[in-house]
Amino acid sequence: MLKEKFETIPEKIRLAIRELSAGFKQEGYECYLVGGSCRDLLLDEIPKDFDFATNCPLKVTKKIFPRVIATGESHGTLSIIIKGILFEVTRYRKDVQTDGRRAVIAYSDSIEEDQKRRDLRINTIAYDILEDNVVDSQGGLSDFKNRLIRFVGKASQRVLEDHLRAIRYIRLTSRLFPLGFKYDDKEMDEVISVFDCHRLSLERIYEEMHKIFANPNRDKIFLKEYLCRLNFFDHYFDDSDIAKKVIADIVEKDTVFPFFYAYQKNHSIKDTTIDLKLSKKQKKILLSLVRFQSKDLQDVSILKKLISKTDSDDMFDTIKIFEKILGINLSDKIELILKSNDPIFLKDISITGGELQKLGVTGRNIGIMLEYLQHKVWENPSLNTLRQLKTEVKNRFKI
Repeated sequence: MLKEKFETIPEKIRLAIRELSAGFKQEGYECYLVGGSCRDLLLDEIPKDFDFATNCPLKVTKKIFPRVIATGESHGTLSIIIKGILFEVTRYRKDVQTDGRRAVIAYSDSIEEDQKRRDLRINTIAYDILEDNVVDSQGGLSDFKNRLIRFVGKASQRVLEDHLRAIRYIRLTSRLFPLGFKYDDKEMDEVISVFDCHRLSLERIYEEMHKIFANPNRDKIFLKEYLCRLNFFDHYFDDSDIAKKVIADIVEKDTVFPFFYAYQKNHSIKDTTIDLKLSKKQKKILLSLVRFQSKDLQDVSILKKLISKTDSDDMFDTIKIFEKILGINLSDKIELILKSNDPIFLKDISITGGELQKLGVTGRNIGIMLEYLQHKVWENPSLNTLRQLKTEVKNRFKI
């Protein structure tokens, strides 16, 4: 069945994969397509990433292929580029010790041993492209046939080894639910009982959340219920009901900004940025959201001010966040404003600082006057001529 599914992959990728596999085989090593790649093929989906496992030592891999990037060499992973396509290849591994997030690993010579350290059975399937051989030591194909989502080994133990597995489990379950897959109630209870979000960095949580948003067919009802049961953000809020509402908003609105927005209501922007590890872009958008949340955003002059305070590269992302958080439609009005070519930015104003100096405006008053004129032009674009703006300046300063 995997052979048939493999043939649906675009030809360029198929040829590159065969070349990759042949490179290892010719040197006497194994090479298997593994994990989510096999699972997605069985779901009749073209994998976004093609991951491979091999028993080939890393130093030998570097000699076999001319273009190799050491993306995760400390974890046994190298990226190999063939025909312009990047493939991640990891040497067979086994866990020696785990601390709830990171594992101390040792290399293995057995694909079966490598499969034992994976999280879910349907993610353990390994496929040898050239020999059309499937290794399924953990019963992944059987679970796939029966539409079951089950852990390799004991669920609680797998989560205690790496707490990120709990979120991945929830994410995959929400994706597969609409396709008729079912989880084991006992395993789900085990996951919830041992999960500790303190063991995970916010960056990794955000990364998993973005992967959840990327799937338009996810089961939102399931996600709301089980992310709440995981007590995902409880320790960030005094009221657990607020934390649960934040999770519901995140799931519904496809963004983590409800978390940022709710948190800043009781914290400064500086503390919110530090505590929640916001990126520069996220901080800018949150600042705009806080500044304009109580403004009349149906007022065109207010929207022009919002546009002027937003980096052009981030403008549409900012508007999307405003719409999702505040529940209003701004895109149509913003588009009309941009199409009108009305003056918005200071550079659009038909008077310069030098001309203001000639009129007797000096020092910091130049900036104040330019901002004042900008607001006047937002309200009435027809004022944006040098003559009329000079009149405004004279009237303002009684020159």
